[in-house]
Amino acid sequence: MNCLRPDDPRYPAALHDLRSAPDRLWIDGDLTVLDRPAVAIVGTRRMTPYGERVARELATAMALAGAVVVSGLAPGIDCAAHASALAAGGPSIAVLGEGITSFLANAGGRRRRLAVTLRGHGALTSMYPPVMPAQGWMFAKRNAVIAALAQAVIVVEAPVGSGALITAAEAARLRRPLFAVPGPIGARASEGTNALIAAGIATACLGAEAVGAAIGVSAIVRPAPENAVLEALAAGPLDLDELATRVRVDPTTLRTRLATLLMRGAVVDSGDGRYARR
Repeated sequence: MNCLRPDDPRYPAALHDLRSAPDRLWIDGDLTVLDRPAVAIVGTRRMTPYGERVARELATAMALAGAVVVSGLAPGIDCAAHASALAAGGPSIAVLGEGITSFLANAGGRRRRLAVTLRGHGALTSMYPPVMPAQGWMFAKRNAVIAALAQAVIVVEAPVGSGALITAAEAARLRRPLFAVPGPIGARASEGTNALIAAGIATACLGAEAVGAAIGVSAIVRPAPENAVLEALAAGPLDLDELATRVRVDPTTLRTRLATLLMRGAVVDSGDGRYARR
């Protein structure tokens, strides 16, 4: 684990843009990822299936374009973004709201597995001493560091009061390109993102291409096979035969893809032999 001070040439220059740059930055992982183009993908812990899908698609596209995905390793959108970037073969940076050793000792399940993987394919970072446990006041500072480390910030889903909106506010103050994913009117998980767009604070994120252009990389979207099914169901429910014709696959293959989407909650069985997009 490395501990960098602001006068260390390896200290991320972008952090000097903050009102108060961390006087120490602990890093466990590959220091070189801090010098690469980076996009922050953040959002609510209580993501919807829609939010998870969008976070995964954006993180995958940015990783394939060569960008580092930065987030906070919180449950929900953050973990979806980290996991998808890693699955696409790209590195990812997690900015923690507590000391790194403390996090590794206390995190369980998926977050701990992700943290271990990030140490070898990216980095865990924190502005707090390694054994310092999490306290409520730490997370606002953590969110500001996430915004500063990225060349652009995407808020996928954020209800009013979400910590992701702190990251958005800091990105706006730092004049980082800020994107927000539009969501259904009235959906609690999208109240914050829709408000950012309506107020002109954030640009509506309609895909990875615009985000890539904002940071100087070419985001080539390679949709998963399941996405063709979701696109076909966008206009309304379809039965198996109609859907197979639309997506041009045999019914056996389609059943496998539908099973995956049903388990993820992205598609529902209408009960009349048809499938609908949630």
